[in-house]
Parts: sequence; structure tokens; C-alpha cells
Amino acid sequence: MKTPAALFALALASVATLTAADPLKELSAASKAIPTTPSPRIKRVGIQPAPSVSPAPKPVATPAPYRPAVRRDGRRVVALDIGHTAAQQGAYSARGRGEFLFNKDIVEALSARLRDHPQIAPFIINPEGIPISLPMRTALAAKNGAELFLAIHHDSAQDKYFSAWEFEGKPQRFSDDFHGYGVFVSDKNRQPARSLVFGKLLGAEMAKAGFEFSPHHAEPVRGENRAIIDNDRGVYRYNDLIVLKTAPMPAALLECGVIANREEEARLRDPATHARIVESIVAAIERFFASEPAAPR
Repeated sequence: MKTPAALFALALASVATLTAADPLKELSAASKAIPTTPSPRIKRVGIQPAPSVSPAPKPVATPAPYRPAVRRDGRRVVALDIGHTAAQQGAYSARGRGEFLFNKDIVEALSARLRDHPQIAPFIINPEGIPISLPMRTALAAKNGAELFLAIHHDSAQDKYFSAWEFEGKPQRFSDDFHGYGVFVSDKNRQPARSLVFGKLLGAEMAKAGFEFSPHHAEPVRGENRAIIDNDRGVYRYNDLIVLKTAPMPAALLECGVIANREEEARLRDPATHARIVESIVAAIERFFASEPAAPR
């Protein structure tokens, strides 16, 4: 049995043990043991802005499938666009006649030829020649349910090829360097494959009728440099022609001939030449509708 003195000594030892094990005192003792050398300066870094996040691209709306008109008589509508307007005639011929008048002659003759056609119903765009935007032309074609769009134009040449002459007492300009027709189509059309089919048919019929293709728009100069898709049929690619790329139906543009050429201008004012051009166009449209299925209706 331990004596009171021994018990007192044991109690003092326990208190010393608890004091040494106190975590707060241990932390204080440890901190005093750490050398008091100054801490290195910490470089302050400015708050970096959050990385910019580009907004998600908006989805591109896919145009609804174009549906041409369904006529009770079963005829398929062809839009005939008279190039340019009465106020803005386009090119001028060697004798000073505006291109719009040449275009109007062909479209009116073509419309008359198709008026009683059993399969084709013509629709003339802007017959009065009032000011009208290019997209409005194709919008009118779509509004009237056209299944095919054909723009009629007459051609000219670059300024460097022109010379001066006088006709009926008035100064005029001419270029006899080029003659012939050209057909244009666009890969940006909503139906580019069908546009190309029609363009080749039209060029083939023009060649068959004895008209020559003029390749002068392929010249590698500013304002020209158009790719020739089919040299035998006289077909160019011109992707950014507005009336071609905005048309929801197959579309082509026909340059009937070069009115800046003095001899060709005279031929292009001859009703017999008009009839040959018109019959070429009609044959191409007939072949197109016969070989291509009707668009969804």
C-alpha cells in the first residue's frame, strides 16, 4: 500500500504529463521553435477575367421545299424574266438601242408561242419594265408557282474592246470582236443539278439552231473570268448572279447574242432570228420537263 507521500508524488507526475500533452501548448512551443526569418514576399497576381465564351452559332434555317403551282389544266408554269427595266436599259447596242427592248422582244414572242402550249404556261415577270429589284423577280416567280425560271438578256463586251462610230448622225460605240450566245447557271441555286440540266439543254438547242457560243466571258480579266462548264453547249457557271441563286426553282439566264456587234445587232432585230431563238427555248423546256420528274407538289 502506497503511503500518502507516494500518492502525492504520483499526482504531481500526472499533472506534468497532462500539461506536456496539451495541444495548444505544443503548438505554441512548436511555433517558438521555428526560426523567425522574414517570409518571402508573395507576388500579387491580379484577378484574371474569365475566358470569353463565344455564343453558340445560331442554327441555319433550312428552306422549306419549294412546291410549284398545281394548275387544273396540268400545265407547268415557266417564269420568263425580261432583263433590266425601261429606266435602266442595261447594255446598249451598236446603234444605241437599249438591251431591255431586245429582251422584251424575245420574251413577248416566247410568251405568245407558249400561250396555247398543252404542257407549258408562261408567266412574264415585269412586263411593263417598272423599277424592280432582282430578288423581287424570283419572289414573283415563286409566288406564281413557277417550276422553271428563265432570264432573257442580250450581251455586250468590256470597254477596252469598243470603238466609236456614227449612226444616223449620232455618235455611238460598237465592238465587233465577239458574237454569239451564252447560257449561265449557278451552283448556289436551290436546285443546282436541275438548273444545269436545263442550261445544257438550252445551250444544245441554241447550237442546234445554228447559233454560235461566245466564250469571251471566260477571259481572265476583272468583270469576266467565268468558268465554262460545257464548251460545246455554251454553258457558263456564274454562282453569284442574283436571279439565279435566289430562285427556289431551277433557273438559267440566256444571253441571246452580242448587241454591241454591228452585224449581230442587225440579226437580233430580225423577226426570223427571234423565231429561231424562241423555238430553241421551247424545245429546251419541253425536253427538260420530259426528262426531269415534276418537282414535289
